[in-house]
Amino acid sequence: MAASIPKNVSPLIRAGRWSLLLGGLVYGRIHYNTLKTSEEHVRDNEINRVTQNAIDQLAEKKIKAEQSMVELAHAAGVDPNQARKK
Repeated sequence: MAASIPKNVSPLIRAGRWSLLLGGLVYGRIHYNTLKTSEEHVRDNEINRVTQNAIDQLAEKKIKAEQSMVELAHAAGVDPNQARKK
């Protein structure tokens, strides 16, 4: 089969294609900005939640360590209150 000669596309169709392309780019940029702002809030909330969780875990570890030291002092026969004063 012989190669066919390409036909010229109507200027109206070309203008329509370009305007739809540019319109899609503008829409995408606007949509991206709206999603970005909402996701920033979600990200900030997630960071705050994770940070608070880490702080709570560290506080719990500290309490357990102090309780362990008190139990160790009792096992060694030392008064924990006297040992803290020194």
